[in-house]
Amino acid sequence: MADKLPEVADPGLLMLLVPDGQQLVSPEVTAWIDAASEDGLRLQPVTDSEFMALGPAALKYGGLVLPDVLHPIATEALLKAVRDYTSAGGNTLLVHDFGIFALDGNQKPTYAIPSARLSDLAGVDYGLYHALREQSTAIGPVTAMRSTMRALQVPPGKSIAYVADANRDAALATVSATAPPAPAATAAVDTPTTYLAESTPPASAGSGLPSAPMPGDVLETYSGYLLGELKYSSFVTRGAFTGKTLATSPQAGLVAGLNKVGRGQVLFVNLPLTYLKVARTDGLPLHGFLHYFAHNVLQLARLSPVPNAVPGLTLDWHLDSFTAQQPTLTLEKLGIFDDGPFSIDMTAGPDAVTVGDGKGWNLDNNPVAQDILRRFAKKGHAIGSHGGWNHDYYGLNVNESNRATFLPYLEQNVASIRNTVSHALRPYLGLTTSTPPVVPSSFLPLVQKIRAFIDSTFGPPMRQYSPPVGNNPTWAMDWLEQQGVVAVYFGGHTGLGPTRQYREGQLRNPGLWVFPVTPAGRYATFEEFQVNKVPKQEVIDWYRDSVDFAVNHNTTRMIYMHPNGANVWPDVLQDLLAYAKAKGPEQFRWYTMTRLADFMTMRQAVVWTEQRDAAGTSLFEASHLHSLEEMVWLLPKSRYTGQPVSTYGNVSVSDRGTHWAVKAGNTRRASFTASAIADAQSGAAQVSRAK
Repeated sequence: MADKLPEVADPGLLMLLVPDGQQLVSPEVTAWIDAASEDGLRLQPVTDSEFMALGPAALKYGGLVLPDVLHPIATEALLKAVRDYTSAGGNTLLVHDFGIFALDGNQKPTYAIPSARLSDLAGVDYGLYHALREQSTAIGPVTAMRSTMRALQVPPGKSIAYVADANRDAALATVSATAPPAPAATAAVDTPTTYLAESTPPASAGSGLPSAPMPGDVLETYSGYLLGELKYSSFVTRGAFTGKTLATSPQAGLVAGLNKVGRGQVLFVNLPLTYLKVARTDGLPLHGFLHYFAHNVLQLARLSPVPNAVPGLTLDWHLDSFTAQQPTLTLEKLGIFDDGPFSIDMTAGPDAVTVGDGKGWNLDNNPVAQDILRRFAKKGHAIGSHGGWNHDYYGLNVNESNRATFLPYLEQNVASIRNTVSHALRPYLGLTTSTPPVVPSSFLPLVQKIRAFIDSTFGPPMRQYSPPVGNNPTWAMDWLEQQGVVAVYFGGHTGLGPTRQYREGQLRNPGLWVFPVTPAGRYATFEEFQVNKVPKQEVIDWYRDSVDFAVNHNTTRMIYMHPNGANVWPDVLQDLLAYAKAKGPEQFRWYTMTRLADFMTMRQAVVWTEQRDAAGTSLFEASHLHSLEEMVWLLPKSRYTGQPVSTYGNVSVSDRGTHWAVKAGNTRRASFTASAIADAQSGAAQVSRAK
C-alpha cells in the first residue's frame, strides 16, 4: 500500500478520505483497502490536507469514499472541499457518520443544528439530534428490491422476502444518538451452527428461504444464518428524497440512495459499514455498497476475483462422525464425487459427542475411512481437518480460555488426516501451491508438472480447515496458520466470497483466507432443510439461483453440506451438479477452498495502474513479481467502447457481452490500451446506468 497518491492521476483509483495523522495500518483503514482489493478495485487513503491541496485535480481520480468511524469530526473547510469536488463532477460515497460532528468553542464534538452538515449531499436530513435526541437513530430491518440486493452482491438466500409487521416494527427500540452504532444482529464468528454429529436442529416456523421465484421484483431484507431477518442501526431521516432509492428502513427511512449534486453524484449509505465489518464480522454491506459505487456508478475496470474470470462455487463437505460413512459410500457410488473438485473435511477421532462414546470415524483404525479419503484425494478433492478429534465435544466446549485443554484435539485431528492422505515426507518436499511464489514465470509449467507428480506419489498437503459447529477461537486460527493452513470455513461475514479475517476489531491471520458460509435464509444444510420441512423444490431453486448468481456476477461463494442429509435427498444434489455442469467449463467451475486461497494470494500481489491521455485512451499497465497467469481484467463496455489492444506481454482479449475480458498469460508484465468515454459523456452514462 502506497502512502500517497501517484503523481500521475489514475482514473481507476478510489480515494479514501482519512484525517491527518491517521495510522494507515489501522483495521478501520485496511478493511476498506482489503474490500476494494478483493473486489478487484484499487483504493488509496488520502488525508484531509492532501485532498484539499488537490483542488480540481481530485476530479482526475476514480471517486471519493467518505467512511464511517474514521472521520466523524470534520472542519467546515473540509466539507466545503467535498462539496466543491462533488458539484464539479466528482462522485462521492458518503457513509453514515462521516463528518457528523463539528468542534464547538471548547473543542468538544457537537451535532449540527438542525441536521447533519452533509444532508444536502445525502438528499435527506439526518443526524437530527437537536429535534429527536434519543430517537435520532433507530434499529430495524433494511429492505431493498431483490434486483437491488443482487446488485449489492447479496447472494440468493442472504436476503429473504420482507413481510411488514406493524406490531413488530412499532416495538423495535430506538437507541441513543450518542451511543455507538448498534450492532447488526448477525452471527458472531463463534456462534455455533445447529448441526451436531448425533443430533438434528429443532423445527421452527417458516422455511426461512427466499420467496419462491416470481415474475416481478419483490421487496427483500438482509437475513442471517439461523437468525432470519437482521436488524441494523441507521440515522432517522426526514424530507423527500428525489434521487434513486436503493434501500430503506421502516424505522429510520432512507438507508441508501443515489443523489445528483451539481455535475456529480453522491451514494449515501446510512449504515455503519466500517463498524459492521471490523467489529461485528458482517462485511457484506461494506463490500456490497463499495461494489455498487465502483461498478454501477463509476463503471470502473476491475481485476476478476476468480481464476481466468471463470466464476463458480465452493462446496465444502463436513464428515463429522461414523454415521456419515455409509451415506458417503452411497453418494460415491452415485458418482457425486466424480464431480467437483470439492473441499472435504473430516473429524477423525474415535468419539463424536462425548468422550468415550465410540461414535467417531476412528480414522487411524478404520481402513474403509482411510480408503475413502485417499480415493477423494486422488480425484483432486482437497482434504482437510474438521476441527478437534471429537466433533460435538470440541465444538460445544472449546473457547478462548481453554487452549491447553483443546489444542491436543486439534493436533490429533490434523495429524490423523495428514498421515492418511500424505506421506510423512510430503511437508518437506515443498511445492504446495500451483503457482509457487519463488519460481520464475518461464519455469512455471515444468514446476506444475513436478508438483502434480509429487502429489500423486506422496499425497497432497493438508491446507484447509473447518471448525465443528462453527466454533473457532482465535488461538486455534493462530495455530492453524502456523501449520500452513491457508483456507478456513468461517461463521462470520456470511454471504461473502473469500475474504480476510476481520473480527473483534482486528485483522487477524494475514496468511489465511476465510470462506464465509452462504445460507438459504435461516438454514444452510440438508439436515436443516429436512427437519424444518423446507419444500424440496425451494432448495433446488436456491441451489440453481446460487449458480446463476456466481455466473452473472463473475464471483464465487461457499456452500456446505453433510453426507447424511445429502443422502436423503440425492436428487437435489444431483440436480445442482447437473445444472452447474450444463453451464460449461468456461462459464462455471467448482473450486476448492485451497485453490481459491492460493489464487487470492497471488492476485493480491498484482500491481496495476490506469492512465488516460487527452484523447480518452486509457493505458493499463500490470506487473507481478513472478507471473500474471490466470489474471483477467474486466472492462465495462458502457465506459470502454472499443476493444482493448495489447501493447506488451502475453495478453489476449475476448468479448464477454457487457464487458471486455483482458487475460494475461504466463508473463511478469503486461499492458494494453482501451478507449474510454469522455468524462462528460461518462457522467451521463453513469446516471443512466445507475437508474
